[in-house]
Amino acid sequence: MRVEFSIRASAAVACGLREHAEWQRWAASPSPSVSSGELVLDLSHVPAMARRRLGRLAKMAVLVADDVLQREQLTDLPVVWASRYGDAEKSLALLRSQVVGEPLSPTAFGLSVHNGVGAQHSILRGMAANAICVASSGCVPEAGVVEALGLLGDGASDVLLVCYDEPLPGEYASFTESPLAEFAWAALLTQKSDTLPGFALSAIADAPAGFDASDAPVLPHGLRVLQFLLAADQPSMSRERCEGGAWLWERLHA
Repeated sequence: MRVEFSIRASAAVACGLREHAEWQRWAASPSPSVSSGELVLDLSHVPAMARRRLGRLAKMAVLVADDVLQREQLTDLPVVWASRYGDAEKSLALLRSQVVGEPLSPTAFGLSVHNGVGAQHSILRGMAANAICVASSGCVPEAGVVEALGLLGDGASDVLLVCYDEPLPGEYASFTESPLAEFAWAALLTQKSDTLPGFALSAIADAPAGFDASDAPVLPHGLRVLQFLLAADQPSMSRERCEGGAWLWERLHA
């Protein structure tokens, strides 16, 4: 399988990183790492009542999605929400309540499900187009791109891909396999164009030469993909697939 696409616009947020120029400097550095610093989440454009319903991770995802929508003056389009754990804090809080016999809130349950963030954003923006939620063990961005390319193939002119994750909370943190970081990024995917940055994603049977899956990652995979998308001098990157083989990302335009 090989798919090609272009990215029309993007936005991202993480601790200490917010503006596009800051992300470009981070991506171009010799060894990008998990950043530290203050997490700036300005959601003053979201009504207070709706803002209170959003958890920290949901606020990050909504912020970057709205950034792209506002910049491109888009009001309704298909969105793919891709996250490994989703808003796990809300789900685990419900489980703890159940263990001690506390009554469970239907509202809290509705906000805890994996598609809760996408549903809240669709309601906030009055969007009626497809909103698809994708979960994957270790290849979340790849799963999101495949889903988005399917929507483009069905006739959508643009699809917004939102990737977001945060470390598992409390006693579950030890199950996180990658470096701990919270982040969210959004990319507006469209059909491959000669006037926009272009990329290819392939599922290949064998890992590329020089690929070593035992190398300890220094970034969560979602941030590693973002770094590749922003680093104009990086021609390719790969990721081991759970079912064997690898994902190969390629840059089509410098």
